[in-house]
Amino acid sequence: MEVGDYGVRGPDGWVAVVERKSFEDFVGSMANGTLAFQMARLAELPLAAVVVEGRYSALFDLPRVKEGWLPDVLARLQIRYREIPIVFADARKFAEEWTYRFLATALADLAPPDPPTR
Repeated sequence: MEVGDYGVRGPDGWVAVVERKSFEDFVGSMANGTLAFQMARLAELPLAAVVVEGRYSALFDLPRVKEGWLPDVLARLQIRYREIPIVFADARKFAEEWTYRFLATALADLAPPDPPTR
């Protein structure tokens, strides 16, 4: 995959992709601007999301970062790429669960509905 960590493919290509980030990686990629580039690439796909292994509230408790700066960066990214949800999943276990359910649902949604029974 050129972008994202996990994805599901259909007959015509990628159906959905998830970029999963540890909290530290998420903070670093917001601070250095790489997350914006990743989200631009994700926006080219039919369905994409970012899931963070951490809590939103932790963005306010970082040393050596001006209070509110990272939440402001995040808000700008969420407005610019509003079609890409950013989900805070508290921990890796929950990020994995969310990713599995998101991708499974995207793939199931692609399948044709069952024919009506008579």
